[in-house]
Amino acid sequence: MKDILVVEDLKTWFPIKSGIIQRTVGYVKAVDGVSFGVRRGETFGLVGESGSGKTTLARTIMRLVKPTAGKIVFDGVDLTERKSKPAKLRRRMQIIFQDPYASLDPRQTVYSMLKETMQIHRVASGRSSVHKKALELLENVGLSEEHLYRFPHEFSGGQRQRIAVARALIVNPEFLILDEPTSFLDVSVQASVLNLLNDLQKAFALTYLFISHNLAVVHHMSDRVAVMYLGKLVEIADRDAIYDSPRHPYTFHLMAAIPVPNPEIKKEEVLLTGDVPSPVNIPPGCRFHPRCPYATDRCEQEEPPLIENDGHWVACHYDIDFKGGARSSRIKRRKRRRV
Repeated sequence: MKDILVVEDLKTWFPIKSGIIQRTVGYVKAVDGVSFGVRRGETFGLVGESGSGKTTLARTIMRLVKPTAGKIVFDGVDLTERKSKPAKLRRRMQIIFQDPYASLDPRQTVYSMLKETMQIHRVASGRSSVHKKALELLENVGLSEEHLYRFPHEFSGGQRQRIAVARALIVNPEFLILDEPTSFLDVSVQASVLNLLNDLQKAFALTYLFISHNLAVVHHMSDRVAVMYLGKLVEIADRDAIYDSPRHPYTFHLMAAIPVPNPEIKKEEVLLTGDVPSPVNIPPGCRFHPRCPYATDRCEQEEPPLIENDGHWVACHYDIDFKGGARSSRIKRRKRRRV
């Protein structure tokens, strides 16, 4: 299946200024050499701890943040070229932010927000056509006409997120970035919003980049999953493969932390010590080695490339038996390419 989005060796570094003349003394390497592809029509999940660079990656793809290096190719158009005009692609790619209240103007009614977006993108003109389109959008996300003239503070969190989804659908996009769309919602509301997103994907043939730290939600929503750690992708695979048989130590510990919803089943406790290093001072070699119980001297000196084996990509020097602790060097290596 053809990729609608291709990211190649993308880097987003933020300079650290110091002194009177604001001299650059270092960089925050939020995204540091990320490559992947999103297939048309799929949901590509992205997981990782807070601070791993997920949101910065999303904002860079949308060109809300300027990339330091690398390529972002959307349907054959390189968004990082000077000649490209990302504004023209706003009709085809949209982002839904984490906080539904912060992303809505508290001074505008729902109708006013939708009308303004329609006027900017010239979707509808005339009072009757704008009203008809706005009502259609609200009905698509499970709201009704009575919600049109209310302000954001009059809605619940789930309703606000539905409004944000409706606003994103105004321009009939093909690609949506969902940046933790349910993290601000109660558990009882999360399921309804996720089901709505699944229904909209089928109805409008949408492609999702779904970002979350909730592993259960990502498993429910995604076709393929990528795991991000300290600005890099460490593993990419189909959803079931990455949840059932993770091959990177970080992914293994993430999956081991998923609670089992059955008090009679005793799950073996697997603790991951230490904290995520600062993106200002990234350790040499494998950036996970200070926390990895399987690390060797090689891990401290040599950064592992992202290697493919039967469609499963992993950035680790070793094949590890996580139960027995044994490790063996990866023999099958293929030339690194876009995934």
